[in-house]
Amino acid sequence: MIDIARYGTKKYGSAKYGSGGTIIKVTPPGGEQKTIEAFQVCETALSVTDRAGSFRLSLPAFDNSIIDVYPVGSDVTIDQGENIFRGWVIRPPKSLMGVVRTASLEGATYTSRTQKIIVTESYTNVAISDIVLNLFSKYVSWATVTKVQACSKIISINFGDVFLWDAMEQLCRISLYDWYIDETLDVNFFDKISSVNPIVLSQENANYKRGSANFTPDASKLVNKLWVKGGKAVSDPFTQSITISGTTPIPLFYTPRSPITVTIGGVEKTLGIQNITDVGTKDFLINTNEKLLIPDLCTSGTGTIVYCYEYPIKLLLEDKQSQTKYGVFEDILNADTDDKTIARELGIQYLFKYSNPVMTGNIQPMEGKYKPGELIKIEIPDININDYFQIKQVRNSSVPGLGQININLQLETPERDISGILKEFNERLAKLERTIYKNSGTEVTVEQYREYTDSLTMPTITDSSITYVLHQYPICGTGTICNTTLLI
Repeated sequence: MIDIARYGTKKYGSAKYGSGGTIIKVTPPGGEQKTIEAFQVCETALSVTDRAGSFRLSLPAFDNSIIDVYPVGSDVTIDQGENIFRGWVIRPPKSLMGVVRTASLEGATYTSRTQKIIVTESYTNVAISDIVLNLFSKYVSWATVTKVQACSKIISINFGDVFLWDAMEQLCRISLYDWYIDETLDVNFFDKISSVNPIVLSQENANYKRGSANFTPDASKLVNKLWVKGGKAVSDPFTQSITISGTTPIPLFYTPRSPITVTIGGVEKTLGIQNITDVGTKDFLINTNEKLLIPDLCTSGTGTIVYCYEYPIKLLLEDKQSQTKYGVFEDILNADTDDKTIARELGIQYLFKYSNPVMTGNIQPMEGKYKPGELIKIEIPDININDYFQIKQVRNSSVPGLGQININLQLETPERDISGILKEFNERLAKLERTIYKNSGTEVTVEQYREYTDSLTMPTITDSSITYVLHQYPICGTGTICNTTLLI
């Protein structure tokens, strides 16, 4: 090991400074926990955008005593004052510079391990927090779930052979919650809007480093006309008039989905599946792949077929006040959901945040405990800053030999949970209309969907009233607002 007394502590720092210093403990797979006596580099980072986090340790020695001692999979705990980081070694590079051997340990938090856990589950009308509890209880036996906050939003969702990480990211986008696995290997799932750090960093308190506060209005993500694209939604029951002429197959406007009801002359008829149901046993046979209704026992008459169908979700949300102020800025948001309501809420949340320039910033507190996703109050009147910001990243760097820890926070204008104040629609969106025509120069039949619109006015939020115009525009077509036609 490095002789700290001989070689000084400014280059190689002791890891045992107690309160206010840095304590590093490493446990190799199947081995005993050891406290690191000296380090050259000790850095940790936790981020909202990269929940895996990262750490980097550089451990010097004049002999081979530190080389290959902590292999891949070693458990690492880094106590930097009030901020505790726990992760596992992913890369343990080693180097030689003169007579000094250096063993480096690089890795991520235990949250990153969910990137290698595949889940296959289906949930129908289940609260999001119950889904989280079920996923971790079933697939992650080494983690506890005592810090999963209740989220009463009820959803139906399928996870078909996806990584648990991706499933959690999708649930967070829908719920506006955050998540991570902490240093005690406990799953944290929480409402980011209600997670507020008790510390106020202010000019009056002088509890941040002088000259470290930098804030910039950023319009690079400005959007006030947002197209939201989702998966496929299921329509309301659609009624199609039919006329029976012998056994001639009847083309259906859409690919039918259950429930399907055929009524001829006011009498409901029996229905089977073509190539599965025996011929001569049902009034009609259905072929969903070909979109055909085939008469069997019933060969004459008029009536209706009622069925549901799937269609792509496409919504347009606009902030008219922002457009008047800055001009029109368009963007596309891909929502991983088959629920129109959830897609709309995700779009409104995104538009609310980015319809005006986002304030980003950096600040270095003197001390304190900070977690990504938390809201923190910043009060610096000299530069007109007096608001809550979301902590996007926490980066801690221990200074060798001084027992000092530099804390750097990256901040951003927080998202707002406005789903609770959405105006309830009095009626569901109108059913789609459809026309059939020939594509120019080809014999391909093209289905054109007509646009319908609904208006949604948000109540006063903070200091302004924002009006969102919502269009149900599943594929494209012509209408009073969108004067273009898209052939598919």
